[in-house]
Amino acid sequence: MDRLGLELYPGDYEPVRPAGPKGDTKNDGYCPKARIFFAAHATRGERIDKTKAKIQGDLEGCLQKHRDVKVWRFLTNDTLPGEVDQFIDNDLRPSHPEVTIEVWGLKKLSDEICKLTRAQIDRIIDVNTKDTPKSEIVTLNRMKTGRDLWPILSTSLGWFEHVEPDDCTDEEQGLIDQAVQAFRDWSEMSAEVEESRFSVRDAQRSISALLGELESMRLAVYAGMKDKFPLIGGPDPFLGTVAIFKIDRIVEEGEASSAPDVRGALLRYPS
Repeated sequence: MDRLGLELYPGDYEPVRPAGPKGDTKNDGYCPKARIFFAAHATRGERIDKTKAKIQGDLEGCLQKHRDVKVWRFLTNDTLPGEVDQFIDNDLRPSHPEVTIEVWGLKKLSDEICKLTRAQIDRIIDVNTKDTPKSEIVTLNRMKTGRDLWPILSTSLGWFEHVEPDDCTDEEQGLIDQAVQAFRDWSEMSAEVEESRFSVRDAQRSISALLGELESMRLAVYAGMKDKFPLIGGPDPFLGTVAIFKIDRIVEEGEASSAPDVRGALLRYPS
C-alpha cells in the first residue's frame, strides 16, 4: 500500500508502521498536507459482522487519535457486500459528516493503478521492466450492443486509459466521457448487478443506448481484455483481467476505411 500511496501523492504521503503496544494508532499511512488517512484490510472471505466491526473500529479509532481528518479511505482486496456498503452509507457517514469516507476495493485500486505510467506501476509492484518491456497486440472487437460489452465490464478488474480520435468536438468529447464513465460505473457494480438476470438485462439496455448515441455521432466502440495483468502486489504480484477500449470514427459507407468489426491495440505492460 505504501508504494501506491507514494506514487499517488508524491511529496505528501507518509508510510506508518506499527510500533509497540500502541500499534499503528489506527493509521496505515496518511497525507499530512491533504489530511487523507488510510486503513487497509483484507475482507475477502470474512464474515459481514467482522468486516463492519473492523471498518467502524478503524474509522472511529483514527478520528480519536488524529486531528483534522478530512478523508478516511478504506482499502480492501474485494468488493464489499451490499450490507457492509449500506452500513457505511446509512450509519457511518451520517455519524461523521465532517469526514469524507471512501472505500477502495480491488476494482477501484486497479483502476487507479492503470491510470499511472509504466514506470510508476513498476515501482508499485516492485519490478523493473525498463530494459525488457513486454508488448503485444490485443484484438479489440466492435461493441454493437450491451450484450457484447457486458462480459468485458463484468470480468475486468482494471482499465487502461481509452483511446479516442484526436479531433473530437466538445460535443463528441462530452458524450465519450459520459459513456466511458458509465462503463466504469457498471463495471464497479457488476457483482451486485449479476445477482439478478433482470438487473443484467437492464444494464445491457442502458449500455446499448449509450452505444447508439455514440453511433449517431459516427463513433464506434472497440473493446477487449488482457488476462494476467499485474494489478497490485510485490515480487509476486496479484494478476487480473484489465479492459482495453478504443473509440474510433465510422466513416461513410462505401469508403475503404469504413469501420470494421475488429481493431488492434498495442499494449505495453510490466512483464
